[in-house]
Amino acid sequence: MPLPVRHATLPDMNEFELIAHYFRGWQGTHPDLILGQGDDCLIWHPSRATVMSIDTAVAGRHFPEQATGAQAAQRAFLPALSDIAAMGAEPAFFTLALTLPRPLNERWLDAFAGRLRELSESYGLVLAGGDTTSGPGPVISLQMHGLVDTPLRRDGVQPNDDLWVSGLPGRAAAVLPAVLNPAGASVPPDWLDAYWSPQPRLELGLRLIGLASAAIDVSDGLAADSGHLARASGLDLLIDIDSLPQAPSFEGYPKDQVTSWILSGGDDYELAFTASPRQRQSLKALAAALALPLTRIGQAVAGDGQALIRHNGEVKALDQAGFQHF
Repeated sequence: MPLPVRHATLPDMNEFELIAHYFRGWQGTHPDLILGQGDDCLIWHPSRATVMSIDTAVAGRHFPEQATGAQAAQRAFLPALSDIAAMGAEPAFFTLALTLPRPLNERWLDAFAGRLRELSESYGLVLAGGDTTSGPGPVISLQMHGLVDTPLRRDGVQPNDDLWVSGLPGRAAAVLPAVLNPAGASVPPDWLDAYWSPQPRLELGLRLIGLASAAIDVSDGLAADSGHLARASGLDLLIDIDSLPQAPSFEGYPKDQVTSWILSGGDDYELAFTASPRQRQSLKALAAALALPLTRIGQAVAGDGQALIRHNGEVKALDQAGFQHF
């Protein structure tokens, strides 16, 4: 979109020119958004309960410093949207706080803004406002807003509930060494897709309303995030190692390594959720309808709120550290 006042070159752009050039004129609107970009605050008058989540992606911490602008946009936007899916909400709008180093990298910024626009329009979200500033390196903060009538929460696990997980977790963790060192050994393409283009399970979240008792997105590792469900609900979640779903591309890799990727790797953005055993057939039908694997991997049992593993009949506590953001 051409600048309204003067056509500054990229290195000379101030904050307002940068916003006007890269982040205005996007398609999309929402009936609850009364006033969006261009004022001191946006004005939102929700017709339903609003869920909000904010995520910050830092270069060198959440995506490699050598990532392209498009890759950085995906690594920031898609994981942030996964939180909306975990609540069973419909996406509505988002805000963006963007920190960039000087001098501005035109190729990186073009690719970032272009991919962010594609994603926002694809998922039906409106960019309603935000902020830009300069700093030592790229930092992307996205606040997602969604609408929901009956949100899925972490504290709803009931005794004897089944524990389920969507998709094929572990591949993003498996590919991380290759992402950090692209000159290394080749890896399966689905591993790279899992890292750079995680799929927020929005449709699954919406359709779990009325079926699931609790849910969480798997961002820090299946073990750690199952532990969050367990602690919030005051029950233990017993994970059966032999029931974990395994991607076909894991074939030939050591079983212990694969198990570690699945349980502790993080960055999967699948949904872990609990449901009554009475819902098993409904969940199998839902998996077929969505063409998405839904795997029953454990059970809620009485305890003090931790994730446990069962292997060869032996039950033991599980390391729940997961990925640490700080």
